[in-house]
Amino acid sequence: MTATLYDARPDVFPKPEASIAPINPVYLPPNTLNSTHRDHEIVSLLMHGQDWDGEQDLTGWIMSEKLDGFRAFWNGSNLISRTGKILPVPAEFTHGLPSDVCLDGEIWAGYDAFSALFSLFKTNYTGDINRWQNIKYCVFDAPMHPGDYYERHAFAQKSISECSAHINIIPIETCLGSEHLQTRLQQIVSKQGEGIMLYHPTSKYTSGRTSHLLKVKAYAEEDVK
Repeated sequence: MTATLYDARPDVFPKPEASIAPINPVYLPPNTLNSTHRDHEIVSLLMHGQDWDGEQDLTGWIMSEKLDGFRAFWNGSNLISRTGKILPVPAEFTHGLPSDVCLDGEIWAGYDAFSALFSLFKTNYTGDINRWQNIKYCVFDAPMHPGDYYERHAFAQKSISECSAHINIIPIETCLGSEHLQTRLQQIVSKQGEGIMLYHPTSKYTSGRTSHLLKVKAYAEEDVK
């Protein structure tokens, strides 16, 4: 799908009247955000990337590190998994996240720590905040913002600026060419990281899999954003 979320499902995502999002937009009413049925609809419209073919020139695209964690969509009241389930996290973990902004991000436990994070979700300790001391919610996008990726990233960063230290924005940088991309990838690999996501600088947030979001992997994997 190449339509924006507003065009694809206006019943779920009302389009803002202004071309630029207001400072504190309320994109989804509370009664919509709290509906499990709506959670499934929202997640089905998330943006997913394609694998880079190794040949396309990515100069000028926007790079951010791809973290090895759990994809988590903040709907204003809960963190929702990529399959539409509410993720069982302590209330303290999401305290401070905005109630009127949707965010896309990753729950991350650090490098080479996915198995520990997976184990945490499989046990009965998801409500114990003491076991979440080293876990972060790393935000990389604001799906309901109508702007390009630079604008969405800046908006997401501002939206979480007053949150606690475990809620972060994933840094971005402009790709200067193949050598820059490979250097950055090797730096990530040396830390046992997963890879890089690259965003077309002028593209909007679109539903489904798109060629405007590419993934450069450090190694083969089955889970594709």
